[in-house]
Amino acid sequence: MAQIKCKGKTSAGAACRAPAGSGGLCFFHANPDSAKSLGQIGGRKNRRPVVDLQVPDHMTAADVCQVTGQAIRLLLAGDLRAREASALAQLCNSLYRIIPVADLEARITALEQNGSSKNADPTMSPANEPDPAESNARLESEQQSLNLIDETEHAENVARERER
Repeated sequence: MAQIKCKGKTSAGAACRAPAGSGGLCFFHANPDSAKSLGQIGGRKNRRPVVDLQVPDHMTAADVCQVTGQAIRLLLAGDLRAREASALAQLCNSLYRIIPVADLEARITALEQNGSSKNADPTMSPANEPDPAESNARLESEQQSLNLIDETEHAENVARERER
């Protein structure tokens, strides 16, 4: 049995294709104010709340820890959805891994600039150059710092694997 179509017209001027009710019109053409209020209810339900998350411009590992703590509090309070918190956690994890590399890169650049400025100065005498023993001690200290960073990352990876 074929359903009777609504006698109303769409806003584009085409015939409405919805099934007609008892008066020959569909629900929305018979009750035009209901369509507006029902649409508003759906729109309010889909509206995203504003999340107040304090994120500094140049983040350090301590800043990543603070942002993660804020996100946990917002998630537990219901102000942040689990999907958004998961995405934020992935970004914080990536940033936490990048920070040591960026710090090392900045230190290397500073050392290179410092070394090139010494080489560019023709008045620099061999007596003013640093002692090779001091340079070796500095290099060993930097190597130990790199080893500590590697050990820390390894320990974090082992801890993550145990949690899984």
